[in-house]
Amino acid sequence: MNNTKVKYVKDRVELTMSLDAYNRMCKHFNVLHDAMNDYGETLDFKLTQISGIDDLRYALLHNMGFKRVHDGFYSEYRIPRKGEE
Repeated sequence: MNNTKVKYVKDRVELTMSLDAYNRMCKHFNVLHDAMNDYGETLDFKLTQISGIDDLRYALLHNMGFKRVHDGFYSEYRIPRKGEE
């Protein structure tokens, strides 16, 4: 699933991912954006928005090349170290 490549170039990174993964992330971002706008107006989320937020979390975890800090389901994530795949 994780086809994202992270390349360190001086003081920046270059991320390469499939067009399909990029499109999915944009779709899920739009759900997050809509949910946050609704939350700002009503201080309430719709169940479909919560599902979309979870989809975005999943897409970011699997498409941005993040690495787990610790083993376990509730681990935080970090960016890859230079040279780490």
